[in-house]
Amino acid sequence: MNNNRSILYNEYFCLDEKDCSYIEELDNKICEFLKIFKAKNIIIPSFIRRDILEKSGYFGKNRHQLTAVAVAHPDHYEQIEAEREITDETSQLSGLYLTPAACLHVYPMFENQVISESMCLTGKGKVYRYEGGKHDGLQHFWEFNVRECIFIGSESYVRESLEQFEKWLYQYVLTIDEDAVVQPAFDHFFGSSNQLKAWKKFQLMNQMKRELIVHIDDREIALASFNYHGTKFSKAYNFDNSNEIVTGCVGVGHERWLRLIKWIKEK
Repeated sequence: MNNNRSILYNEYFCLDEKDCSYIEELDNKICEFLKIFKAKNIIIPSFIRRDILEKSGYFGKNRHQLTAVAVAHPDHYEQIEAEREITDETSQLSGLYLTPAACLHVYPMFENQVISESMCLTGKGKVYRYEGGKHDGLQHFWEFNVRECIFIGSESYVRESLEQFEKWLYQYVLTIDEDAVVQPAFDHFFGSSNQLKAWKKFQLMNQMKRELIVHIDDREIALASFNYHGTKFSKAYNFDNSNEIVTGCVGVGHERWLRLIKWIKEK
């Protein structure tokens, strides 16, 4: 008898107690590890403001990831009740969006502040990436849960912290899948072919992104990403202290880890 009651849609997962336990075990181990950084907990909301997205460049290269929040139009309540749905005609945009990257909420917290010491912040939240509608329940989800860790401080602190986290997480995943690897990566953006080539080259040359990779059904899946931002966000929010303060983040996607665990067990 199959007692698994989880529902795995391409866009999002609804998980039962057993599958939740797999994710909780992973997340608890990560939180325990993060104690070495004296990580401070934050709460990551699902909503995000347009001005934060704009400051972070999401209306340019990342526009395919955005989800705008629409609500029922007050002038059409009766029509909505009669039709039992909300359509383009009976809705209106709220002005808010759904969070495409958990770390984006952190940088406004430090706007115009002087950072006197390096720090680590962490939170668990839901992230939403539309991905042009190409959701497959494995590589791409519309909604997924992530454990996010953000490092703020000197370049040496951020890079060393990212490396330390990467080494620990890699050793942990090897206990589940001995074929896992960590490799250089780059973000997939919209733009002309020349723009994409230039951005890929820039990210790879400056060692800005690395991913923890496994293979599920012969498909390459990134379980986690390790990202060095340089002064991209510290300058945007004016806490770079004359280029002295940089940022970096680690994102660990829970649903992909669950997919790996279930795939290993099925084998």
